[in-house]
Amino acid sequence: MFPIQVALLGYGNSAKTFHLPFLHSLPEYFQLKVILQRPRSADSNKPDAAKDYPSVEVVPDIDDTLKALPSGSLVIVTTSNASHVPFARKALEANMHVLVEKPLAVNEEQVNELEQLARSVGRVCTVYQNRRFDGDYLTLKKLLTTQDPAQNAVLGLPTLIESRFDRFRPIAKGGWREEVSPEQEGGGMLWDLGAHLIDQVVALYGAPETIFGTLQNQRGQGPDSVEDDWMAILTYPARQPPVNGSFAKDSRLGGLRVVLGTTCLSTHIDGEQPRFRVEGTLGSFVKKGTDPQEAQLKLGWTPKSHPDAFGSYDETQPESVRLARLTTTQLSQDASASSPPELAVANIPTLPGRYEEIYKNLAMTIDAANSSTSKQDANQAIDQQLYVTLNQVSISTRIIRLIRQSAKEERVLRYKP
Repeated sequence: MFPIQVALLGYGNSAKTFHLPFLHSLPEYFQLKVILQRPRSADSNKPDAAKDYPSVEVVPDIDDTLKALPSGSLVIVTTSNASHVPFARKALEANMHVLVEKPLAVNEEQVNELEQLARSVGRVCTVYQNRRFDGDYLTLKKLLTTQDPAQNAVLGLPTLIESRFDRFRPIAKGGWREEVSPEQEGGGMLWDLGAHLIDQVVALYGAPETIFGTLQNQRGQGPDSVEDDWMAILTYPARQPPVNGSFAKDSRLGGLRVVLGTTCLSTHIDGEQPRFRVEGTLGSFVKKGTDPQEAQLKLGWTPKSHPDAFGSYDETQPESVRLARLTTTQLSQDASASSPPELAVANIPTLPGRYEEIYKNLAMTIDAANSSTSKQDANQAIDQQLYVTLNQVSISTRIIRLIRQSAKEERVLRYKP
């Protein structure tokens, strides 16, 4: 039954930028009931939840938070990484649904434990992987997938995917993300931005065959063990060429290679930062710049306040940001080594980003689970509807751990479930 009662754990940048705007935009689905915020000192310059939300109960600890909610409510965890697993566990044990900021955990055993707990009580436990709804990723996904198995995707089969989140930040901002242990508390750029890049790949292709990674503190600021630069290569199995392709008889394609990375010393303006480069058997895709939704949220925009503009690039932005470069082949059965298929090039618009879809999907899934007459039925409804599953999160978490292990051991590792 709607609206779903909500508790927000934490009242920092993540809560205010990435969660509250969508709760406010979807009042038909969610009602903010309680906020957990640690007591503030008299001279604190941090935002005051009690002042900002006088009609919402503000409490200092998790136990008081859970007492303020009816069973089947939603708990959103935006506190520090180290608190994610214990807070999610407490919420599930109290018969609540849970949405957690990434990373959920720093090892897959903890993820699997939470998945088992969630299934035992018939409740949702998921992770806020909003970057699945970046406009550039949605555009690429449409070009890589097809609903008809007899038809090729626009790009055919991908042979190379390069995906990056780079920035020019020569002076570290400080804060726990750039200071805490990656192994114990999920510090560093691999857990911070890499979690998004890896999730996008896992959502499309699942677990890889092999993994190779490098890590470094390139700026030499902060603890040496906390990387500000990382790169990973994931490989996938060999495949048959696409149907109706311009390939010699009995061709067999090598496996997909995925190259991911982040650096804080990429000296490009934001609009020219490399984002995607994808090579496929039938075409290629290149996109620069970042999705506009985060910047729009920081300006105070929401899908409700700017329904036509939110998630889309402003027309005043250069084409190099707004448009992607698509190259496609003109299929020909007469193609040969001396007469390869012709290529056509076009600049194509980027699909609008839709971060609110995470919350819409969450609302529908929670309602289906709450309406079920048994835990078995609730779990079946969750399995059928939920976008971001803990099985996917477990795979992504293991990939991150193996990237770190590969970098330490300086060798390629096999992904073993």
